[in-house]
Amino acid sequence: MADSKYLRYYLLALLSFFTVATTEQFSPAAEPPMPEVEKTLRRPIDLTRVGKWIVSANHLEGSVSVIDTTRHTFRSETKLGGRIRSLAAIDQSNILLAVDEENHKLIPCNVVQGHVSSFQTADTAHTPIDVVVDRDGKIASVSCLWARQVQLFDLRVTNSTVSPDLSVTIDLPFNPGIQWIAPDNEHLFVADHFGGHLALIDLKTRKLRMIYQIGVHNIRGLALSPDGEHLMLTHQLLNDLAATERQRVFWGTVLENLVRAIPLQDLLDRAADPASANIVKVAHWLQYPLGEPGNAAGDPGDILVMDDKEIFICFSGTSQIAHEEDLFHPLERHETGRRPVALETSADQTRVYIANYFDDSISVFDREQNRIVDTISLGKMKPWTQADHGHALFFNSRLSLDGWYSCHSCHPDGHTNGLLNENMSDFQIDSPKRVLTLLGTNQTAPWAWTGNQSTLQSQVHKSIHVTMQGGNSRLATIANEQAIVAFLETLSPAPSLSEAHGTTTHPSVLRGEQIFQSRQCHTCHIPPSYTSKSKYDVGIHDEYGLKEFNPPSLRGISQRNRFFHDNRAQTLIEVFSKYNHPQTGPPTETPLTPAQISDLIQFLRTL
Repeated sequence: MADSKYLRYYLLALLSFFTVATTEQFSPAAEPPMPEVEKTLRRPIDLTRVGKWIVSANHLEGSVSVIDTTRHTFRSETKLGGRIRSLAAIDQSNILLAVDEENHKLIPCNVVQGHVSSFQTADTAHTPIDVVVDRDGKIASVSCLWARQVQLFDLRVTNSTVSPDLSVTIDLPFNPGIQWIAPDNEHLFVADHFGGHLALIDLKTRKLRMIYQIGVHNIRGLALSPDGEHLMLTHQLLNDLAATERQRVFWGTVLENLVRAIPLQDLLDRAADPASANIVKVAHWLQYPLGEPGNAAGDPGDILVMDDKEIFICFSGTSQIAHEEDLFHPLERHETGRRPVALETSADQTRVYIANYFDDSISVFDREQNRIVDTISLGKMKPWTQADHGHALFFNSRLSLDGWYSCHSCHPDGHTNGLLNENMSDFQIDSPKRVLTLLGTNQTAPWAWTGNQSTLQSQVHKSIHVTMQGGNSRLATIANEQAIVAFLETLSPAPSLSEAHGTTTHPSVLRGEQIFQSRQCHTCHIPPSYTSKSKYDVGIHDEYGLKEFNPPSLRGISQRNRFFHDNRAQTLIEVFSKYNHPQTGPPTETPLTPAQISDLIQFLRTL
């Protein structure tokens, strides 16, 4: 099976080599009127349609912009909050819901004559990043990233107003991201934002039914397949056994970009089986590789299936959209603005609208003409800082060989996919190490598990030239390395789970802190960064006997799912009970009791 896959890639690579690509040049459209607001960076991150209006969620500006689909003109911009992350429209109405991830709000709105007005907001759990509405317009579901919770709201709709009332909060063992409601309008799927889980929530009973392990990461698109029988996911797949050598990157064996189609009925049947475990592995699926050697498709994003069964996909890392009716065929690609992240259609589905995150624009793809016919600016952008340039580079898979993956691919939104990667940081092969979070990384010198990178720029340089094999990219410059460092320096540590839940004053926290001090944990994990510059032997070693590691920071440790350099511990409880971490105390020191472990973990959950 593997040989046939590589043969297919080889033939496609030869075909692309001997084919001369041609591109049409189009005259730029007349510049639409600019919104009457101060120059800023909007960063459109989501789109929805309300009647003839396309509404864009402007992430950094905390506003929504309205586009007239009949004239392809900018209509209005309305400030709603701090950082608007997601939108959902109620069918057959002018009502819109938005979530503000900065202020933790669900914001009901309506759209009248191209202008948005908001109503009384509702509080959500920490960091809401996605909102969906059922087909009856009665339930809204909000996924809250750092709280690791999904909240269901009852919607009371009166004329053109809506009032959301919190019904239930459901805890999850992962950080939830995008959501999708099945055609039966009774089952809600919630994707892991960083790793490879998929939760199923019953909207009738409002309970968590099942968690599926898929073994992937960066799930950024969910849709019903054209045959109506499969749940389609866009995602990435990291091979922890493939070193980041040039040939392995070239053939796509290090990190694959894929669409996976899982039989929907299999998922529902498994959840209905009373004998099933709460967490199960998905056993059956179809898999469609995206891109090929020499022409990769890094960071696949939003996926949209039209009524006539044509499929559109954002290739966010390579700044393209692609479309085809059969994903077993090579997809036709079109260049867009920088980092397309969201898709929406006109009411008659003759046109597709594309949110270009780093260009503050909406592209318009005409399906009959089979090309992008217009690009609508959301407003004049302020001059970019060095960190702004670094931000765009972080999400640009053109920084890697052939565009296979970006920094974001292994560090989603700056965090971690929690997987193992063999990037030879310890100068060995076949001893993969866990991908570390970059949130708060400017406080954690030195870098890499062995602490062999003394500056953040040297770590970035190594990542571009070795991990990404991007040395021949025109983007692999010292100036761009410095820009990425400037961006990384803006990233704060992930908020602790206790902070996200508002439970930092738990009675056992003080006891856990005392244990942390008495067991000398603070000698390796020194506050306030909770790491140190040295390497330590904590009683574990890798495949080559390496046993001294630089301690990762404990800031935000409750937002990680596996621990140690090789992910051998699946929970914090295992860190202390199964592996007796750190195994460096006096010989007479007794192991921690279950009660002490519980207290210590409660303290760690506050960091």
